Amino acid sequence: MAVPTRRVDPIVVDREFVTGLLELTAEEWRERTGDYVFRAELDAACGRLVTQAYGDGDPVALRRLHDTLAVIYDQDFGVTELAKVHCETQPILRDVAARLEQPVLAYELAQVDERQLQDYPADGRSFVHWLKRIIVEHPAGQHELYRSYLLKHATPADYRFFMAQETCLDPRFDDILALMQLGTSGQEKLELAGNYWDEMGNGNPDDVHTRMFAAALDALSIDDAYLSENLLLEARISSNLSAALALARRHYLKSVGYFAVTEYLVPRRFKCMVAGWRRAGLPDAGIRYHDLHIGIDAVHASGWFKNVVAPLVQRDPATGREIAIGALIRLNSSQRYLDALLTRFTSAVPA
Repeated sequence: MAVPTRRVDPIVVDREFVTGLLELTAEEWRERTGDYVFRAELDAACGRLVTQAYGDGDPVALRRLHDTLAVIYDQDFGVTELAKVHCETQPILRDVAARLEQPVLAYELAQVDERQLQDYPADGRSFVHWLKRIIVEHPAGQHELYRSYLLKHATPADYRFFMAQETCLDPRFDDILALMQLGTSGQEKLELAGNYWDEMGNGNPDDVHTRMFAAALDALSIDDAYLSENLLLEARISSNLSAALALARRHYLKSVGYFAVTEYLVPRRFKCMVAGWRRAGLPDAGIRYHDLHIGIDAVHASGWFKNVVAPLVQRDPATGREIAIGALIRLNSSQRYLDALLTRFTSAVPA
């Protein structure tokens, strides 16, 4: 769907609009990049969407905004097709992504309780203990969705819906770890690299974590059509937050805290999930990914705190605030996501 050179109607920024841009030729991209009237109109259209989504609280606009970001992030995490190697998309796509990311992150920052950031320890080891306590005591740290619903009540259909939401992070986590290593050094880089190599199955193709996760989706017959029809807005937002923090180097410290939460909570969450999966009589081959991560992520979390978080704070205590903010963004968004899932499951009318 090519985008015309001049539009009579105002630009509407959405998934379809960005998809249309991506079908332009290299020459058309050059024309768009140099057309500052078009770019000003596009910026204004992004502004209208932001106002509707975050100013007016319009859930339809909020979904449209995050679906638009998702298309751009898919490009950022993808490999360019041969036919598109001469298409310079970045000036315009980065404009749009930055314009839409700002209110997303501003909203998340507004949810962070400043009282939780006061008087954090300046010593690296003490900071780790402090941060772990925040994680454990947060409502997302021991959420009922895992501790009760998935463990004791979830049906095979519930697990299918749940796993569809989990596609927002797990299949991309290896690439996120690869990106996080950029510019790091020493033990910090080695820890991230070690986690990445584990994601790569330590060189064994059958043990690559994305392949194992795909097997879990196959076990539940989750395909693209099912995903497109069933993805919750809260899951999309969680996915976009992960992408935004990982892709921008300026958010590195926040991403350290954000993904520390992920590594730390996975073992206890997945223990409940694996037990519930087996209780529901689902195929054992489909739970290998989660079963394996109970042990692997316990090791990863320990190393992440010891070799990444603690040294960063020890070298410069001011980094602790950014790391803690990233952790709280993850906890708060995770709570909203898990609350939405639990509400859906517990309010469903039995067939």
